[in-house]
Amino acid sequence: MKTSYNILVLLLLVGSFWSCDDFDDLNENPTSSIVADPASLVSTVQIRHSGEREVTWRSTFAYHMAIMQMVTGGEADRGQIYINTPFYFEYLWEASYKNLNDLEIVINQTSGDEAMVNYLAMAKILKVMIFAQLTDSYGDVPYFEASKGFSEGIIKPKYDTQQDIYNDFFVQLDTAVSLLNVEKPIQGDLIFEGDVSKWAKFANSLRLRYALRLVNVDEAKAQQEALLALNGGVMEDYTDAAYVTHADFDYASVGAQEIRGNAFSQVQHFTTQYTLACKTYVDYMKDTVDGNDVVRDPRLRSMFGIYGEANFESTPEKSKSTTESSIEVTDEYLASEGKLRAFPPGFQWYNNTDDYDLSHGTLIVQRGGQDIVLSKRFKCLQINKELTALDMPAMYMSYAEVELFKAEMAARGWGGTGVIDAQTHFSKAVLASAAELVNVMGARPISGDIQNYISTVWPSAGLANELEVISLQQYMVNFYNPTEAYANWRRTGYPELKPADHPLTDPLLNGLIPRRMPYPSTEINFNAENVAAHLSEGMNDWGAPVWWDGSRDRGVLLD
Repeated sequence: MKTSYNILVLLLLVGSFWSCDDFDDLNENPTSSIVADPASLVSTVQIRHSGEREVTWRSTFAYHMAIMQMVTGGEADRGQIYINTPFYFEYLWEASYKNLNDLEIVINQTSGDEAMVNYLAMAKILKVMIFAQLTDSYGDVPYFEASKGFSEGIIKPKYDTQQDIYNDFFVQLDTAVSLLNVEKPIQGDLIFEGDVSKWAKFANSLRLRYALRLVNVDEAKAQQEALLALNGGVMEDYTDAAYVTHADFDYASVGAQEIRGNAFSQVQHFTTQYTLACKTYVDYMKDTVDGNDVVRDPRLRSMFGIYGEANFESTPEKSKSTTESSIEVTDEYLASEGKLRAFPPGFQWYNNTDDYDLSHGTLIVQRGGQDIVLSKRFKCLQINKELTALDMPAMYMSYAEVELFKAEMAARGWGGTGVIDAQTHFSKAVLASAAELVNVMGARPISGDIQNYISTVWPSAGLANELEVISLQQYMVNFYNPTEAYANWRRTGYPELKPADHPLTDPLLNGLIPRRMPYPSTEINFNAENVAAHLSEGMNDWGAPVWWDGSRDRGVLLD
């Protein structure tokens, strides 16, 4: 069991005394001194990275997850029909630099202090992880001069190329691993509870992740860094996965800076938010036989279900899987309808499609002799109740992801320490994904033959087919880490996604799919002289690829 919630909340309260609200606050007084406890700073960054509901709502959910067509409903419309909402793009930027500022304080305070060497190493590892999410989302960003407001008075940091940023990632991760010392104690570690060996595996696994990111722009460098990561030692089973356990806490006010509960769960619990499964994602988990759906991937039933209400009051919230009184009727619905439907991308409950007719209003199914009513918008799959818990862990990196990287290395013929063959690592990855869903995320036990699923989806032969299946599995296992799903899609081209065609779609995308987030308006206005050279032909174009991507249409299913 990870650190108790009482200790976690105490750490957050300690952190609140010294943590600034946003990046601009740190720039206002660059000569001020600050005294902070590195352990508390690291703890707060660990939990805040996945606990800020407003950031997840306006960024990860509304765009990363939505663009990847994993979920639909509510704010996901913005990302699924590509509505450019400038102030939404502020959230991830500001939150990332807030965390990076705190980590920079840790680095400055612990450098040269042998007793604090593990905090220095952890700060460097977390800094790379957060910067990677930032640059993968926006492209070129302030890196080397970022967070220097206090130490050097730099309030308008220059931008660095993503290539230079990535090259430094590998240096920083290598340095961090060399700093880790099993003889030095760690307090307040909410990820690995002070287990130095797991921090080393995490750092090397991140190195593997970012190495594979380079396959389209520098394959030799990608292979070199991947092999170095394996030689250093990566995650070996699901107990090595990097995640933070949150508290059972929700806050109902819009705009609240609440970080204790799992941010994604908080979004789903919010009264006016409807999180529904997207057809694109669900269709990879089932087959249609004689017009009826057959579950192919046993993880489907652990992740998604049909929910309704027994005492129908025509109040949509009562049918949400997050509502305590809602009742699951997945089997009954499948028996009645023959399908486990999910919304198409960008779909609204008042629409109709050939596969999803809502004109009949409510549907009644029987469960245990009781009438369960499904209103219009809930005649489709939702995320299962167990996976909407406010105290659900937030996954920063899974062991399943690591095994898929090994499978890709084997498929490419790279070999390396611990690399066997692509099929073996693919199998390990799917089994690890199932174990992580149940034993880490808290899903119900997997029902069905997972080994049969693995043998069914693995291709008979061919590099291209193997890479496609491996890449699609990265899509599946990163449901709770959609920024990684988005990065892998741009890198590999899988899954192939059909672009939105909607009157509100940003015409500047020219019928394609966003490849990054636009720079925030505050940055365009405040740091214009530094951002200008990093725009695409002078435009803040979110259809322009980041450096390691280099393509506007990889993974786009064109007519």
